[in-house]
Amino acid sequence: MATTLDGSSRQINLGQGIAVRAPGLRGRAEVHDVGPGADTRAPEVDGSGEALDAALTKEGFLRLRVITLDVAPVPNAPIGDVRSPVTDEAGMEVTVPDLGEDVAQVLLAVDENGVVSWNFPVDAGDDLAPTTRGSGDVVRFIVPAFASSPAPEEGATDRGVLGFIGRKVLELIALPLAELVVPPLAGAAARLWEGNARKARVRTFTASDYTSGDAPDLTEADWRRLASGRSLWFVHGTFVNTHTAFQAFPPDVLAALSAQYGGRVAAIDHHTLGVDPIENAELVRAAVPDGLELDVDIVCHSRGGLVGRALAGQGTDPVFDVRRIVHVASANHGTALATPSNLVPFIDRVTTIVNLIPDGPAAVIETTLTSVLVVVKIIAKYGLVGIPGLAAMDSAGDFVASFNAAALPAEQFAVAADFTPSGGWRAMTLRNVENVVVDRVFGSAANDLVVPTAGVYEGDDAMVIPEERRLVLPRERGVYHGSFFGQRDVATRIAGWLTG
Repeated sequence: MATTLDGSSRQINLGQGIAVRAPGLRGRAEVHDVGPGADTRAPEVDGSGEALDAALTKEGFLRLRVITLDVAPVPNAPIGDVRSPVTDEAGMEVTVPDLGEDVAQVLLAVDENGVVSWNFPVDAGDDLAPTTRGSGDVVRFIVPAFASSPAPEEGATDRGVLGFIGRKVLELIALPLAELVVPPLAGAAARLWEGNARKARVRTFTASDYTSGDAPDLTEADWRRLASGRSLWFVHGTFVNTHTAFQAFPPDVLAALSAQYGGRVAAIDHHTLGVDPIENAELVRAAVPDGLELDVDIVCHSRGGLVGRALAGQGTDPVFDVRRIVHVASANHGTALATPSNLVPFIDRVTTIVNLIPDGPAAVIETTLTSVLVVVKIIAKYGLVGIPGLAAMDSAGDFVASFNAAALPAEQFAVAADFTPSGGWRAMTLRNVENVVVDRVFGSAANDLVVPTAGVYEGDDAMVIPEERRLVLPRERGVYHGSFFGQRDVATRIAGWLTG
């Protein structure tokens, strides 16, 4: 049964031990049982949607309740006293029964624009305290209260991959802590998961198998063939793997490239959470047959740019003799999203991107969501801590600073984009402060939603790619961090750089 919210700061009991305090919001709220055996697929109460349901089940999460809110802001209402610990903006407090020391709970919120936020318990001072469990009768969350601009008519689609868009949906999700019995360090936890769930390997990459996760590992005969002339290697970025990262690359362009390289094309599936890029390169080194030397060119994306440079000898001994590296949205100077204090905005942003491309390839959605859920697990157990694979991209961290201290002799090229959000994309990243649009993470710096535009090719260090070797896509193109390889002109420019 729906309960009325009157816009006041008083706590409203919704039943089943759940209460909401939503100052400045007026309307109706209702709790729906979505635990085992409940009928949860009705669109009007669907919280997570089938794609996230599958990922949650795979990673051991349990859906408990969905709270639907049909609300609107009270005109001229004073700013409430409930503030988000992540954005410091107006929020609403949700309290749920404490399930004890053996269960962690998170609250997933999807607002009217399809913007997703992962919400962790807060302590008595409203600070993020995800490891606080079993300490009282209730667990408290503070979630965003208001949808960011734009107005509803500018919003995203009616339904995203995570479920209903057009009302606020809060989904209470539990994770039995037995699922988190891992070594007592966040990095070890990430390594354990990746070691079980993702295979680090070198694989074939042909026009017939590059979009398949079942492409075979390289055999010794393959290695010998790759060493018979210059070869081309593809290196993916964070949260994904080879076949999901590059599947939009035009097959005819890849076929032409393969012909230019005499069929000598391969790719690296590497772990992006539990190890840093130098460790990634060392694992590739261990896979190269003894006595074999390879002359290579590299195409890399996102965090893969750091791995590609490590393979060329940045920060370590070179694994390959690298002639050219093409960086596509590479985090060469890091990203503020990888700073531990920004881990929640990071997973919010990545999950929202997935939600706002509901027609995206299923493999991309599944791979991305399961990786995000691992970070959710780590935050739930350890709080906001450094995760080695992500910390290597921290623009304020030690890894990037030391990694970029010396120039790399390889010839390097860069593709970057300045993405201006609109619709739900705008709501994900921006807020209006005295009519000045400000990105919550990147400030006024141009970016592609994940990395700063200029950070792909220059900074205050030795990592600089000259202007004549850059392709910077303007904001009117609407290209964001995950959509570069679907742009035909980007693919042809990459091919031209490699074969010119």
